[in-house]
Amino acid sequence: MLTTFDRYLLKRMLHTFVVFFIATYGLYVVIDLFTNVDAFQLESQNAAAAAESAGESWSDQQAFLDLVRRITLYYFYRTSDFLELAGSILITVSATTVLGLLEKHSESHPVLAAGIPAFRLLKPLLTGAAVLNLALVVNQELVIPAIALPLQTPRGSNQAKEQQVIPVYDYSNYMMHIDGESLSVRDSRLDQASFNLPEELAQGVLTLRAESAVYAPKTATHPSGWLLKNLTVVVDAERLTDEGRLKIQLRNAGRDVFVISDVSFDQLYDQGRNPKLLSSVELVKRIRNPATGSMTVRQQSLALHSRITRPILSLLTIAIALPMVLRRESPSLIFNLAVCGTVLTATFAATQGFLLLGSGGWLRPDIAAWVPVILTGATTSWTASYVQT
Repeated sequence: MLTTFDRYLLKRMLHTFVVFFIATYGLYVVIDLFTNVDAFQLESQNAAAAAESAGESWSDQQAFLDLVRRITLYYFYRTSDFLELAGSILITVSATTVLGLLEKHSESHPVLAAGIPAFRLLKPLLTGAAVLNLALVVNQELVIPAIALPLQTPRGSNQAKEQQVIPVYDYSNYMMHIDGESLSVRDSRLDQASFNLPEELAQGVLTLRAESAVYAPKTATHPSGWLLKNLTVVVDAERLTDEGRLKIQLRNAGRDVFVISDVSFDQLYDQGRNPKLLSSVELVKRIRNPATGSMTVRQQSLALHSRITRPILSLLTIAIALPMVLRRESPSLIFNLAVCGTVLTATFAATQGFLLLGSGGWLRPDIAAWVPVILTGATTSWTASYVQT
């Protein structure tokens, strides 16, 4: 049960986190808007030109309100993205700041004089960190996947435009290569689709080219796959192998083709490649998907392990900060904070270094994500002896 002093520290930590988040995000918005305000103005001018060409009136006041609306909407969605990016760091900084203020105002001295160990102060701080990390989990698992499409919308635009295709190999179909000219995110459509069939599915070189392709998810009546419409060249069924006839289903006298595949639509652009936009449940599905390549699996596995270790690292860094700030022998509080910042920076750099090694394939994803936890835990034990008594 939290005491009155515990609740006081908990409220101070949550308040500090909110203040830091508003300040840092506000600074980010100011810098980003100053750099990219032309993009918002261009989209607003295009909307005004379209309205005038349609015979609608468009006053200066409407133009100004439209510009403000576009800016507000864009940075409103980016709030979740920024929280995911900087949340963990702000939690540690908030806890360190609370400890610094506690030491500055000598509020820890009565606690120590009463015979209460300094590590007792960790209870409200770790409770606050747990609450904030829970908010980060909710943001990552529920909020960001729900707004993944607006997060990919260009500055000033009302909706995601055509995306550049990221060609992929379908590992469940003998490395079948899937490519296209562009992706229409709004219609979930691949334009100018190109499916290069391997020799296991077709005799000789055979590429299916169509005006468009639409992904159909798996249902009780049919497997997942792509429906290619209006092929540029009619497919000759005789060129398909026995395995190819099972995977390639001709329709409309060979003008349309349904290709059975586990490669989904969003795997062809940033949402499928960016683990940040996916929930952990979706990440597990992608990792187990036989159509996913080994490099993508490695990136997604590393992201999944990092999500598990992030709250642990956050709690451990707070346990490091307390003895560094509340040192029993030190020249000044500024010196304590400087040493604390140096140690925390070193742990953060080590964590990012291991994640970089895991991303590059030098280490297994699980090792790259969990070794920093071990090192940070060891650092916690090392710094514990410096605390005030």
